[in-house]
Amino acid sequence: MNEIAPNLYVFDDTCNVYVLRDGNRAILIDCGSGTIVDQLPQVGVAQVDWVLFTHHHRDQCFGANRLLQQGARLAAPQHERHLFDRAHDYWQQKRIFDNYNDRSTFFTIGEDLPIAKALEDYERFEWGPYSLFILPTPGHTHGSITLIVNLNDQTFAFTGDLMHDDGKLYQLHAMEYEYGDLIGATLTAQSISALRKKNVSLALPSHGPLIESPDDCIDRLDERLHALLDLMRDRVGAPPGNRFPHEIQLEQISPHLLWGTEHTCSNFYVIKSDSGKALFIDYPYFSRGIFLTSLHSPEPFSQLRFTEHHLDELYERWGIRKFDVVIATHIHDDHVCGIPYLQKHHGTKCWTLDDVAKVIEAPERWNTPCIMQPPVRVDRRFQDGERFEWEGILFEIVFYPGQTEFHAAIAADIDGRRVLFSGDSSYPLKRYLPEKEKEWMVNSVLRNSLTFSMHRKCADEFERLHPDLLCPGHGPYYEIPEEAFQSHREYVESKEAVWRDLLPPPEELGVDLFWARLLPYQSRVSPGSEVEYTLELRNSFGKETTFSAHLSTTLPIATHPEQDQIRLAPGATGELTFNTHIPANASSHSSCRHLVTAHVVVDGRSHGPITEALLVVSD
Repeated sequence: MNEIAPNLYVFDDTCNVYVLRDGNRAILIDCGSGTIVDQLPQVGVAQVDWVLFTHHHRDQCFGANRLLQQGARLAAPQHERHLFDRAHDYWQQKRIFDNYNDRSTFFTIGEDLPIAKALEDYERFEWGPYSLFILPTPGHTHGSITLIVNLNDQTFAFTGDLMHDDGKLYQLHAMEYEYGDLIGATLTAQSISALRKKNVSLALPSHGPLIESPDDCIDRLDERLHALLDLMRDRVGAPPGNRFPHEIQLEQISPHLLWGTEHTCSNFYVIKSDSGKALFIDYPYFSRGIFLTSLHSPEPFSQLRFTEHHLDELYERWGIRKFDVVIATHIHDDHVCGIPYLQKHHGTKCWTLDDVAKVIEAPERWNTPCIMQPPVRVDRRFQDGERFEWEGILFEIVFYPGQTEFHAAIAADIDGRRVLFSGDSSYPLKRYLPEKEKEWMVNSVLRNSLTFSMHRKCADEFERLHPDLLCPGHGPYYEIPEEAFQSHREYVESKEAVWRDLLPPPEELGVDLFWARLLPYQSRVSPGSEVEYTLELRNSFGKETTFSAHLSTTLPIATHPEQDQIRLAPGATGELTFNTHIPANASSHSSCRHLVTAHVVVDGRSHGPITEALLVVSD
């Protein structure tokens, strides 16, 4: 056991184990084999209150049970908690054959460890006289964190395996996430850039010597990562120009309109006022190159992880003093993942269309692709076609259900031009088919919920709003020629004709996956409680229709009413409500999902258990 500074020690084990002491009590940063328990009396520690883990690898935590036996509690990075307290589930679900997942989650422990607290990005862990800031530093693993503490007028950073002394990586193979890529290098470059801003006096890594000159180490590692980028840009996932995504600055479209460029995961735009305020259109993940890694992960429990980007530039280069408002174009996680950060750390207000708000405010209620788990507080909800003003700029927001049913478009008059922020719904067709130079289109993903009338609505609004400039959710922005409006409508009409020709009548039913939808999709309740389910129905059957329904599950629930029905005109929507009671003696299991289905009969013909919800019964 070696003393680093008063009340701060390091023990050399399977990893460096750090001890932060207050009197005869302490917290540990990682615990290795757990043999540090035998060494603690040497430095006057009688009780370990907490073990804080920088990441999930076995060499950091395999001896945790020894600490638990001594009364310690465990805290793990929020985005890797499941690799501690659901380690058993991980190994039961791990793919073995046809596996192209290179993430180092294979270095997960083999038994569950009870996690008493999740270490949330950008928050603080308070203990005794110490306040440790939790900086997200993905790279060595997707969920890695750095813990930063001020001690004796110095700033210490427990960096895990983010970097090694002398500007090195601890392991190159850990940079592979997908098969053969080196996306971890992109993440590491962004992470060390964020760490540099913290003015650290001493970096305390998990392996190797203490890093006495952190800035020099970061500079040397940054140089080496750029050499890797120059050699293997395709594997690193960065754009041309030997720049990592976090190094690419905002582009000015016009005096009051900035663009994050197409190198962020999804586009975001910043409208800046003369008074120094900013209105964001979406706020995404920082890098387009890791879109698949972040959003399409083969890991069963992993989640998208947002890290802050471009805000310092807005302050320093563009004179922004307040991040005032962010407007969400639609529900998808790659567009809204940064909004909770803006709200929590900058007091930013979120405005959006009511059809978007109902999903992002309560994502657990919905079964629809590409939504993130944390809810987004919506401070102002708009109705279709509502007009509003911000800092003297006029806006109109409309229901624009192209790529997803839960979608808006925002028109604004900025610097003498009508600008349309179309999210993921409208594009020139050449974005997908380069040979289609002059055609325009409405994007479609059937799994996102679609009816023919939704795309007609987009065509109608595109013509009515008649923008000069299109600012979409991905790719470059576009000047809109006059012929685009007719081309846009012709594409919608052509697509509908082709699809109708493919389908038997009623054709609408063949595209409308969600003509029956059961809400809430996810419920977690205790034995003896009740759940109210709403069955949303949309008549895509082309004629006046009677719908009747009842709920079914393997649980012995009581439902009222047992069955109900409603009659709807063509294209109309309606709801049936069912109250379900969970028996007091129902078995409880925190990770067991029960399937609840709605059996729907349409004009006397059964469609069976056509839509479902998930129910967890847990004390």
